[in-house]
Amino acid sequence: MKCFVVNLDRDKDRLEATQALFASAGMDFERVAAVDARAMTAGQLHTACPRFRFYIANARRVKPGEIGCALSHRKVWETVASRGLALAAVFEDDILADMDELKRHLASIEAADDPSVPTVWLMNSGLAKPAAPDGDWYDIRSADGGSWAWGAYCYALNAAAAKRLVRLLTPMANVVDAWSVFARCGVRILAATDAFATTRGVPSTLMKKEERMWRLAWFRRFYWFRYRFAFWADLLLKRFEVSKK
Repeated sequence: MKCFVVNLDRDKDRLEATQALFASAGMDFERVAAVDARAMTAGQLHTACPRFRFYIANARRVKPGEIGCALSHRKVWETVASRGLALAAVFEDDILADMDELKRHLASIEAADDPSVPTVWLMNSGLAKPAAPDGDWYDIRSADGGSWAWGAYCYALNAAAAKRLVRLLTPMANVVDAWSVFARCGVRILAATDAFATTRGVPSTLMKKEERMWRLAWFRRFYWFRYRFAFWADLLLKRFEVSKK
């Protein structure tokens, strides 16, 4: 399976760490130059991500780093579709994973893929699981809390999913890992029962500005109420938008 790693030109140390990780498992990858939102003009940012439309989906304003991240992953999806790749695995450059488990899961994906069904396989930690998972994979919609699945630093997808995700993220109305929305718009989202991938803990460009406020219970309740309302409003709009494409 073809592997892609998303990496900003300035983050050479992250790339070196990822190269060492993959080399230890005898695996290769193709580097994809990430989109640097700081180099984009205000007009380019707005064209890529209409601010009001993003606010409807997320009940907050978009961060430039989120636009760059989404455009970077969309570039990978477009590459998968244009090259006619049946399957691809996508990683961010702060990935930390059990490489033996990674190879085993990639092999199981290749054996089980149905190219007619748009499918994404999430291999990152931190996802809710169903009460009694059966097998290596489960549908996130079967999990308690599966509506709020996040993480785009270790996943695989087939060509059908790549094409559909490009449509769902053009223009950008959601963050790149809005799997809960995508799962309700024709993409099957499966997660690894025993997740084996996390991040190295290096500083992220997407840290929340409201991190200090997040410590307050009333703020967290207000945030999630607002987000859940935005989630369902966005889902209605997204289904309408997809039906028109």
